[in-house]
Amino acid sequence: MTYKKSDFLPFSNDSQRIRANLEQIYSAWLDARRQMEMLPVSMYWVAKEGNHYLHVKAKSNDNGTSIGARSELTEAKFAEFTQGKEELKARIESFDALISERAGLYRRLRLPSLPDRQAEILRKLDIEELLGNDLLVVGTNAFVAYELFIGAKLPTGNEETEDFDLAWCRGSKVSLATLLGRQPAKGKTLFSVLKSIDSSYRISPRKPYQAVSSDGYEVELLAAPSTHPLPRNEAFDPMASLIEQEWLLKGTAVSVVVATLRGRAAPLVVPDPRWMALHKLWLADKPERRADKKDKDRRQGTVLLDAARYFLQASHPLDIDFVLELPDELRPHFDRWCADAAFVPAQ
Repeated sequence: MTYKKSDFLPFSNDSQRIRANLEQIYSAWLDARRQMEMLPVSMYWVAKEGNHYLHVKAKSNDNGTSIGARSELTEAKFAEFTQGKEELKARIESFDALISERAGLYRRLRLPSLPDRQAEILRKLDIEELLGNDLLVVGTNAFVAYELFIGAKLPTGNEETEDFDLAWCRGSKVSLATLLGRQPAKGKTLFSVLKSIDSSYRISPRKPYQAVSSDGYEVELLAAPSTHPLPRNEAFDPMASLIEQEWLLKGTAVSVVVATLRGRAAPLVVPDPRWMALHKLWLADKPERRADKKDKDRRQGTVLLDAARYFLQASHPLDIDFVLELPDELRPHFDRWCADAAFVPAQ
């Protein structure tokens, strides 16, 4: 089956305005949090041999390093650090209050939202500049972003899921770092971010592409063959044989900000909806795919192609250029949808 345009329920103008306002204040919050991350954890004076020395602790697990005895220079550095950190804290608290207010309005309009556990991971990945540069959100969670991006409720609805799937995208054409010509973030990894949130996370011995917390929450990292090997410092070891992950690294990724169930905000960066659609339709016919997932895959794939047809002609067109880029594995799925939808790709 295919979906008519009338099957999609457009969000109101108020909804679009409130969503834009939430995105704006989240962006300001993110800038302030990144500035805070760049500051040392603390500066403090240490008495030694009849003098006082200014020590800097860059990270919470550092021992602290002396940067000189008390002087006009070190006192000025200490004052600048103290004042700057207090001002940043005040700004972040102010942004938090505005986010809570705008997220409350967002939730009252019944716009799609995210569970707070997933949102906490996404915010931390965003602060560390991993989301969108190294990682995309895939699976069911991505459909929240698609609804916000097209500005309408999908007729298939959203199904919450307890697991959390991410895809590695560093170096691919959808990576923001690649598009903007930036170097990838250094130091932090997906696993280190998870550990900073919950120290109980461990890599599953049976599934090295999966991290599991002490209460059973699962985070999986998938990767296309072209992205292997991953950096040595990343503890996840995703399978190198998932050719279907290559398709999620094509086209133009989508980025939105979503409110959470508890009135916070979180970013979502997800694959191009056209390629996600065909990825889902291919999965629905994959022999190894679990039977209980195939119907959902087919519904999700179909509704995304219909959404692109009705709402995304400018940003994600289903035109001849798109068709010519399709690999042999996906062309039959697109042709079948075109036949069912009586759709002819534009020249």
